[in-house]
Amino acid sequence: MSERLTVKTASVSVLAPHRLAFIDLTPELDRAVSGSEIEDGFCVAFCRHTTCGLMINEWEEGAQEDLLKRLDVLVPDGIYYAHDDLRVRTQNLVEDERANGRAHVLQMIVGGNSQVVPVAAGIPLLGRWQRLFLLELDEPKERTILFQTIGARAASEPSNLPRLERCDLTR
Repeated sequence: MSERLTVKTASVSVLAPHRLAFIDLTPELDRAVSGSEIEDGFCVAFCRHTTCGLMINEWEEGAQEDLLKRLDVLVPDGIYYAHDDLRVRTQNLVEDERANGRAHVLQMIVGGNSQVVPVAAGIPLLGRWQRLFLLELDEPKERTILFQTIGARAASEPSNLPRLERCDLTR
């Protein structure tokens, strides 16, 4: 039997309640993988914006608070950012340009806007405590996250492998 590579893309739009808010995207990741009918492969989560970040880590208030405190020390608010100086900036300007240089620097530090998650037996293989989340770094606006799942679909004959189940400990 030959396996054929399948690619399925899904998207979700989210709106954070405030700047520096975390949004748990793990349920959306689960739905995207499940809806793809791909059994083995991987899912790329990609955020199409430069002032928020996608990360995989533990969903725990203390860890989130620690991250925000460290980011505030590394990239303080209220200082000069060349990106915000419209007297000298000439690139990528739009009408009603916002002062969001800090958000761009924060995004570069938190590690970007994509994550890759392996998929086996039709589920994302996140670790026990791992969750996929978005961190809003600018003034909240609608954000689009793409989930592209790539891999082999289920064989027509049933597999002898046990189906993996995610243990959701956050609910």
